[in-house]
Amino acid sequence: MEQQRKAAHSGWYHETQSSQYGHLPLDPHAALVQDRFLLGLDNQLDPTLRQLLNERQKLLRASRACYELLFPDNLSVSRTETLSLYDRLSSALTVAQVTGVQSLCSHYAARLAPLSSPDASRESNIRQTHITQFARLLATQPTLITPSMLDQLSHVGFSTRDIVTFTQLIGFVSYQARVLAVVNGLRGRAAAVLPGFPAPEGCEQKGFSLAMLQWKSRLPEVAPETASKHQQDVLDLIAPDARSSSFYTLLVHDADALSEFSAVFNHVMQAGERPKAAWRELSAVATSQLNGCLYCAGIHGRLYLEANGNKAIIGSLFEENHRDDAVDALSKTLSDRKEAALLDAVITLTRTPERFDARQLHGLSDAGYSATQSLDILLTAALFSWSNRLIQTLGDTLNR
Repeated sequence: MEQQRKAAHSGWYHETQSSQYGHLPLDPHAALVQDRFLLGLDNQLDPTLRQLLNERQKLLRASRACYELLFPDNLSVSRTETLSLYDRLSSALTVAQVTGVQSLCSHYAARLAPLSSPDASRESNIRQTHITQFARLLATQPTLITPSMLDQLSHVGFSTRDIVTFTQLIGFVSYQARVLAVVNGLRGRAAAVLPGFPAPEGCEQKGFSLAMLQWKSRLPEVAPETASKHQQDVLDLIAPDARSSSFYTLLVHDADALSEFSAVFNHVMQAGERPKAAWRELSAVATSQLNGCLYCAGIHGRLYLEANGNKAIIGSLFEENHRDDAVDALSKTLSDRKEAALLDAVITLTRTPERFDARQLHGLSDAGYSATQSLDILLTAALFSWSNRLIQTLGDTLNR
């Protein structure tokens, strides 16, 4: 199916999205914001709340740098880097539409609108269909991505680097959408519930445990001894054992994106005076379970317990071997208000970011979390909406 932009009510939209999103008008000014990560929404915050965000300047700088890297103003393609700016922005718009965050939809639609569509050849149509379908599925339910879907991307001309970059940008926009949902919550409003937007189905996943698991790449990795100097420098910078990690030696196909992802990850997970805070690790566990990510849930379940977390909570989450309902059930039955409020906020932000609003923030505050701790919890959930998608799409989690 050819991907086209068609006029409707003075707007533009994807042909494949038209039944749900054709009513949204195009706002040309949405492409002109100076801060393309927060889209200027932080300027509308109360000064005290804006200061809360300003304390995360290193994180915001890394996030903005990642945006500019993935979605530059101009981009040249090559034999090994075939993702055009149109491919990237149309995929970002698809992810934004899935999340339902209206300001993000407006931004990517406005950036996409002036670009020329791909040619109408059969090969181009097939490629665009695969791009849109993959982006939508990964943004909606990462457990459904299979190795054969990566093969299909290869068959329509994606290099290994393309696939890595493509997965990074889908994960990044998933993260960006949830950060914007939090900022909107701080403004006292929902990100916007789009009419007709379907609620996502829960994932099917079994095997959550605290056992040490192995992650194996589905794609060829970069051999450190034959990597470019830049790739080697990035590997050496991000982690002491990065050269022996399948995850990092795969992601280093796009070394710049890996560098910025690592910076964002570290600025979220090592923030504040307690880099191993129980509330942050529980947010990572809950988000990972909602997304069906066995690997991340296990790692951060262990870190949660190391941070003096509640063993009974992990036991309850991991004893349920079906769907992501364990998080819902636990949030409704916990006697501890703090953990219950945390799980409730994480569920909303992970599943339906467009519905996240001040109620979840008030719930965290009423349960006894400080403003800084609440932001920790929510930024962690946003981050793992990115990290989980990398882990689940690009490799398989296996027993050692």
